[in-house]
Order: sequence, then structure tokens, then C-alpha cells
Amino acid sequence: MITKFPCQVLLVCAFVLGACDCSPGRPGRDGGTLTDSGTGDGGSGIDTSVRRDTGTGDCTPTPENSEATCTDGVDNDCDGRFDCSDPNCSGIGPCPVCGEVETPLSSPLPLPDGTGSGDCSTDSDCAGTARCYEFDDIFSGTTRECREPYVSTLNFVGFEGGRRFEAVSDIVSVCVVMEHSWVRDLQIDLQAPDGRVFHLQEFAGRDGGEVYLGSANDCDDDEAPIAGTGAMYCWTPTASRPSMFEFADRGGLPTVTDCNGGDTDQLPPGDYNASDDWSMLIGTQLNGEWTLAVTDLWGIDNGFIFEWSITFAAGAVEDCGTPLI
Repeated sequence: MITKFPCQVLLVCAFVLGACDCSPGRPGRDGGTLTDSGTGDGGSGIDTSVRRDTGTGDCTPTPENSEATCTDGVDNDCDGRFDCSDPNCSGIGPCPVCGEVETPLSSPLPLPDGTGSGDCSTDSDCAGTARCYEFDDIFSGTTRECREPYVSTLNFVGFEGGRRFEAVSDIVSVCVVMEHSWVRDLQIDLQAPDGRVFHLQEFAGRDGGEVYLGSANDCDDDEAPIAGTGAMYCWTPTASRPSMFEFADRGGLPTVTDCNGGDTDQLPPGDYNASDDWSMLIGTQLNGEWTLAVTDLWGIDNGFIFEWSITFAAGAVEDCGTPLI
């Protein structure tokens, strides 16, 4: 077991979806015609323009949820959308997962220890891009310290103009693939376009035992960290597990073999609830800059991030066949 020294602190931030009219066009599914109301393939290689069934009879809906019906250029379910532009085709065949944006990194990003220092009252007291964090220390009590963030930001533009976060169901998940040799070091935040900060996992203070994220490399040099093996962790409103730290505090965690041949507790990959209530995001604009920040606030241990993603509900997306960013 590694001994943590509260005088050493790290902050790192990182890091990410028919109706009928009477215009002439090409044949529709029921013998009528189809018309284009726009162009574009959203990178899928398929024309995602909405083609409407314009037959003389009523449009009879049939399922649009298979690779065949999601690539036939027809609005099979009569909802005004066809193929990859239809949310029902999300993730089917060449269609992207509607509402999801992934940000894989070209190589694992190290989250080194010990970046930033100094007391503070607000962010303005910190130099450069450092932020001011308040937390409890088991020896010195409540403290505020400047820590240098590493952040990853996605600028969303694909939502219908003015669309706001209206319900918790508007977001599906925020996921990261990462490893870290002491999960209790971390605070992981999602910053919304209006600036509000949502704690996916809030730092709980410099206390508690060692728990890995993924299979961490715990024998590397802090000055030249070497990546271990990452695992995927997601925060979602539908998770059956509580927040990461609450789950870890229950005990009975699985173990992995560490670099010294011993066994170390590991937080199981999968879905977790957030520290904050998801309703805190209601009201924010969906278009704009969404930022994921991973902050290490307790020294010695390090980790790596490999990729992250954010997925919004398909119903919030104007056209599932076009990019969100």
C-alpha cells in the first residue's frame, strides 16, 4: 500500500448526435414520389436529405430499424426522416450513433502529478489557466489551492437552434477510457456551454485507500510515466451503481495484479451515477462548448486518459445524419 502525503497535490484536466406533400420527385415506397429537401451525407456516404413520401395515398409506416431500411433512401416509417437522418437508424450499418461524439487521442495522454501550486480564494488568484479548488485535508482541514488544468473541449453546433437541456433524459452518458493508480486523487467535471460545472465525480478529500482505475502502471517514474491498460467508465442517469467513490467505499471490490505481483483493488469498469444531480444541467444550451476536466488533487500517483465521449439523446438532435461538431 502506498502512503499518501497530503502536502503533494496534482491537478490535471482533460477532456469528448415524412409526411406527405405534392412535389414531384423519384418513386416512393408506396408507388408515390420522393422529393429532396436538402443535401448532405454527414460523412456516412449516404444522402441524408429528408425524402418525403408523396404518393396519392396515405403513407403506411413500416419499421425503419435495419441496415436494409436504413440505406434504401426511403422514409419507411413516415416520420419525415430517412436513413441515417432518422434516429431509429442510430448506430445501424453506416449510420453513426445519433447524439454521440467520441474524441480518441492519437496516443494516451499522461495525467502527471504535481502541476500547479499556491493558495487562492478564486480562479483569478491562480496564474495562467490554473483553477482554484477547495477541499478537505485530513491534516490541515479545509484548504484552497491552485492547480493547473488539462481540459478537452467540444464545440457542438448540430442541435436545433436555441435547443436547451430540457430533461435529464436529454443526456445518455459521458464516458472515459483511462487508467489511474489512485482513483481517490481525482475530481472529474463536465462544464456546460453556459459555464456551469457539473461534478461527474467530486473529490472527496485526501483520505481513503488505494483503488485502481483500469490496470494502472504503479511502478513507473513520475517524471516519465508509462501507460498501463485503460478501461471504460461512464456516468449516466440510468446507472444502477451510485457514484464511483460511494461504490468504492462499500468494499468488496475485485482485485488486479499490480506491478509488484500483489493484489490491488480495482473500480469495476461500467456505468456509475454522478456526484451531482443530473437536473442541474436543465436550462443550459445544447449548442456550444462542452468541456471534460479531470483533476488530480492528491500527490504521488498518476494515470493516463485514452479517449472520452459524450452522448445526447437522439431526440434532441435535429438531423442524426450530420455531424454535431
